[in-house]
Amino acid sequence: MQVVIRNFIKLLSTGAFQSYCTLEEMSEYKWNQLLYIAKINDVEDFIISGIIYSDNSSNNIIPTKITNSINETIYSNTTRITPKDDQYRQSTKTINKFSNSYLNKKLNRIIYNEIHSIDTSVDSITFLNRSIDNIKNLLSANSYIRDLVEYGIYLRKYGNKIDFVKIDNWINTLKMNKIMNLVGIYLIKFFNFDTSEIPFYNNQNKIKTGEIKLPLNLKAKSEDKMNETQKEINNLICNIPKPNTGMFKYFSFFPLETTSIFFSNIF
Repeated sequence: MQVVIRNFIKLLSTGAFQSYCTLEEMSEYKWNQLLYIAKINDVEDFIISGIIYSDNSSNNIIPTKITNSINETIYSNTTRITPKDDQYRQSTKTINKFSNSYLNKKLNRIIYNEIHSIDTSVDSITFLNRSIDNIKNLLSANSYIRDLVEYGIYLRKYGNKIDFVKIDNWINTLKMNKIMNLVGIYLIKFFNFDTSEIPFYNNQNKIKTGEIKLPLNLKAKSEDKMNETQKEINNLICNIPKPNTGMFKYFSFFPLETTSIFFSNIF
């Protein structure tokens, strides 16, 4: 499985960031595993872009059946292949809110002050909102990898328009330093970002990067494999919802918000 994950990350980096990496040889079975992981993590388009780019290189080690299957997928329009300049989803949401009321007040004050300042930076406010949205997705139980990739694409494309002096101050105010450093480590370690591309990254908390793993979803929901009778029985037995505790693995990175999310899921 490790070789599958390594090739998955390499193809994702190639497809999303045009950062070519040498692939390792795999069997057709493992290639199908890789494509399945791409599907359940909602990054099929990036992976397919990476495979197409890698298949055109001199070191072609991708099985013919896999490339043929991908070509059929493209021509049948079952997978979106977006232009490289638009490989991220524009957010149509309003200002993102925290689960913690204290952080909400701080955020509203930041935005109010920035809007009414002489040197208002709309790009910086947009980036702050996008960062909060990214962190909320990380703390949720949902698949996060696509959000991370799109965040990296946005940062590379619009980073020169963002006032990172303001961003640093806002991150400090919102107690987001450590969780933002974690996001920075993801981009540096797995997608070959340079520290100069992530001005908010400083790692003063000395996070051990060797222990950081990419938050991939490797399993489909168990309900997907149940028949209708099994689902009905399961619903009858488990009719009391259990609070989500997945965010607690990030407790040390953002304790204030993770605790608030947990209690908001209960009450």
